Amino acid sequence: MGTGYLLGGIACLLYFALVFYFGGVKKSPGILKMVKMKLNKNMTDETAVKICIWFSIIIGLGGVFLLVFGAIQG
Repeated sequence: MGTGYLLGGIACLLYFALVFYFGGVKKSPGILKMVKMKLNKNMTDETAVKICIWFSIIIGLGGVFLLVFGAIQG
């Protein structure tokens, strides 16, 4: 397995875990404030939570893809 694919997959899965937990489950005000500041200032907290969950799932799937693709290549 290539080192780049391994590190990229681990980084994506770490991002998935942290954003899903702190943004979606725990609903940390700091992360929600950052999401609202970057995307739309008039956004509700529930919309920011949904965005955190969806983006973390997409990045998590990318991490799994990197790990599988790296295992196939190596």
